[in-house]
Amino acid sequence: MKTRHVEDELKHVGGKIIVEVIRDGKNGPEVIARRENHNLVVLTGKKQLLRLGSGLQAKFFDQMRIGTSPAAPTSGDTNVKSPIAGTLNTVPTAARSLNDGRTHEWVISYPSGGGSISANGIAEVCMLNENTSPGGSALMRALITPTVNKTTLDKLKITYRLRVT
Repeated sequence: MKTRHVEDELKHVGGKIIVEVIRDGKNGPEVIARRENHNLVVLTGKKQLLRLGSGLQAKFFDQMRIGTSPAAPTSGDTNVKSPIAGTLNTVPTAARSLNDGRTHEWVISYPSGGGSISANGIAEVCMLNENTSPGGSALMRALITPTVNKTTLDKLKITYRLRVT
């Protein structure tokens, strides 16, 4: 029975994605759409986390990209399946560990205004360790359900939390 408990514990590396579409309203910023969903920490992500912990990997997970594919995440994913141009961006240095000591959080915002992205049917997000095309090694991939739309009037804020229990 103890072996089963250890196997169960090893499965508990995962996280949550929070997506918010924010628009300026009459009384300031308003969240017009919010989605929360679990994500899948993919195989490349698990390998890269172990490599980071052992000093064999120098690239940190500090990139996010969004896309439009509604395909379910699989353990073999390495990036979003249908990337939206211009959305592979570096997460600001505001990434932090939460007080529980087991959760790390990254937050990125895609701004509003002239020249910002506009996209319909945003359905997926991926956390990566390299700003290349098609992308580096993915940590995770998550679906955004139901999908969200972002116009140039909207700010898109994505919060990703990784927890090891």
